[in-house]
Amino acid sequence: MKSPSTSPVTPYRVGILSFSDGRLRVHETLAETIVRHEAALRTALGRDPLLAALPSVEIAHSSKLARQGAKALLAADAEAAVFNIPVFAFPNFAVIAARVLGLPVILSSPQEGKLPGLGGIMATHGALAQIGHPSLKIWGDPSHDEQLAATLCAFCRASGVIERMKGSVYGLIGGRSIGMNTGAVNTAQWMERFGVDVEHVDQLEIVRRADLVDAAEVERAYAWMNAKMGQVSTEGKAAPEHVKTQIRHYIATRRIIADRGLDFVGVKCHYDLSEYFATQCVSAAFLNDPYDWDGPKEPIVMACEADGDGALTMQILKLISGFPSLLFDVRSYDFEKKLYVCCNCGAMPTWYAARSDEPDENLSQVALAPVIPKYGGVGAHFPFVCKAGEITLARLSRVSGEYRMFLARGRFVDMPREKMAETCAAWPHGYVEMNVAPNDFLSVFNTNHLHVVPGDHREALEFYCRLLKIPVDRVV
Repeated sequence: MKSPSTSPVTPYRVGILSFSDGRLRVHETLAETIVRHEAALRTALGRDPLLAALPSVEIAHSSKLARQGAKALLAADAEAAVFNIPVFAFPNFAVIAARVLGLPVILSSPQEGKLPGLGGIMATHGALAQIGHPSLKIWGDPSHDEQLAATLCAFCRASGVIERMKGSVYGLIGGRSIGMNTGAVNTAQWMERFGVDVEHVDQLEIVRRADLVDAAEVERAYAWMNAKMGQVSTEGKAAPEHVKTQIRHYIATRRIIADRGLDFVGVKCHYDLSEYFATQCVSAAFLNDPYDWDGPKEPIVMACEADGDGALTMQILKLISGFPSLLFDVRSYDFEKKLYVCCNCGAMPTWYAARSDEPDENLSQVALAPVIPKYGGVGAHFPFVCKAGEITLARLSRVSGEYRMFLARGRFVDMPREKMAETCAAWPHGYVEMNVAPNDFLSVFNTNHLHVVPGDHREALEFYCRLLKIPVDRVV
């Protein structure tokens, strides 16, 4: 499955360093082979739309060239590193380069019996292990071996996510929602573990800025939603003036994000905004979507209920997959159909309704329904059923203060819209098939919110967690 036409992620910059024998006369006999295998690595990387190989640097056949090559990749802002070692290159060259780069490295050698490359990557890996520098070995030709290519690309994506998140900023708009400690943020821990800063913003800033939004833009947005959505209610809490308030809140939140330089956000909503103003359902849908009434855009992760660890998980999923990510509650289990019933209290990205690059296809499956009586505020929810297809499910949580990652593969299953009435017909739903019994799931899952992206991204997520020393609870 390809990424949406407007990908949430610009490609990660991958540096390739090739290494050789330290004797010049020997290196000259090996250079052609080394260049050939580097070309194979570039071919494999080039098939991944989220990876972009940086230009070649000189083959490192001396300590000086190893250092210079690494500094050249640093200057090019490399986010992942591949060490090409098809011969018995002097291992100290790679150790020098790795220390200069400061990136985890994947060591690659072809399966050619006449070349001692296997010994080269094993000796290099051992030398890096001695100093605690993370590395992974792959042996073979990834331009012809799909599984090897998948491992190469997954490792590079994981490294890229780690680097790109350093210095990013999470916008905590509001505070802890309805007493959920599992979403609360430890700002020092986030910076130490992930390199992420936290900017606190009061929810009243949304209300203040909403009054400043241009009325013509609000009218255009409301007309667009009415024209595109499959079913639109204008009754009660979903009266046009109330939905327009939600639109104003969305536009205000976008401007807060732009003005504060935020990379992803969580909004408290419950019970300040949802009880006395309007629910933030338009924001939850269209911030996470790759489009709105202005056309294609970059999705911005927004977690409902100011769920910080949920937002963090969603950002990792978005960056590692190239797809919008979502948040929902694990609501129930259908024992007859063996499905986990998952829904969200207001909105999810509408992209999941049809998984289409065409907003019209997605929005035609989405309804606009009045906010339920449970909430004192006004506005609309946006119910739909997530389109069937393979998904990766993940969630970061903390046990005794230390992070763990829940990880599973599953699939959304098509269900009739009427089934949503068994839980809440006004909310969007995903019916999830996972090959794990409910009691086994409950034994390892440490919160109520779960997060999804399309496809199978478990290998890249496991590399991400391994590199950050985060234990993984992989159930399928």
